[in-house]
Amino acid sequence: MRAFVLLSLVLMLAGHANAAEQKAGDTFKDCETCPEMVVIPIGKAMLGAEPWDQDMKAGWGRLREVSISYSFAVAKTETTRALYRQFVKETKYVSPTTSCNTWGFNKILGQTEGYTWDNPGQAQRDDAPVVCVGWEDATAFVKWLGKKTGKPYRLLSSTEFEYATRAGTRGPWFWGPDNTKACEYANVGDDTYRRLYSYGPVFACNDNWERLAPVGSFKPNAWGLHDMLGNAWEWSEDCFHADMSNVPTDGSAWMAEDGGDCTARTPRGGAWASGTDWLKAISQSKDPAVYHSQLLGFRVAQTLAK
Repeated sequence: MRAFVLLSLVLMLAGHANAAEQKAGDTFKDCETCPEMVVIPIGKAMLGAEPWDQDMKAGWGRLREVSISYSFAVAKTETTRALYRQFVKETKYVSPTTSCNTWGFNKILGQTEGYTWDNPGQAQRDDAPVVCVGWEDATAFVKWLGKKTGKPYRLLSSTEFEYATRAGTRGPWFWGPDNTKACEYANVGDDTYRRLYSYGPVFACNDNWERLAPVGSFKPNAWGLHDMLGNAWEWSEDCFHADMSNVPTDGSAWMAEDGGDCTARTPRGGAWASGTDWLKAISQSKDPAVYHSQLLGFRVAQTLAK
């Protein structure tokens, strides 16, 4: 018994040492079923819309230098349906919203009563991103994961999301300016989408998925993160701001200050239905915090050191 206690103490101390020694690019998991996390490099980057970006939507943010001076980690993939099911099972969580926007499955734009994360309107694999979840659901999930592991899990800020998406690059896409390469790296609005829905400008390639793909099906960006663009939009922590003049440059979430509307949040990254005009490193949306969509999920982050 004494030997077991000593061994446990050694392993615990080793775990603390490893946490302190984590460096950019390292990966870790805080439990067997927890998301695999990637440590993000500290540094500076130019974020926001380039002056020449003709497709920039209003409110996507001015070009600015951002400085990330703290260590944080981001989940390698979007949160899966399987892990979300574990959360619901362990907590008996019930979402306050009982409908989901199922456009893209039945071509009807609007909330459909009775469709949920567990019944999003079509058969869905457990290794695909969970969708039909609101910002409040995602927040409940990260609180559960934090309590389960004793670690400070959270959603990404909008700035962190773009910083991690770009992974040191500039331009609309982290894979470069060629939109025909999109299907190597992301589940996007492609030739298949065009044939099915005939809507919007698409990428000139075929990613071989009509709708959601299992997480990690495509090549990662330079920092080892999958699906930062495409597959499913992802909730960020930030409240919505119509005027982006004072967007934070330190990585922090932009909340109610400067006229923020916290009844709405700012999903990032685009989805499998997003074409060349909406799927970009700068892309963000505005959705009510209670909004559920079959195009919208989330991934988690963890603060390592401030």
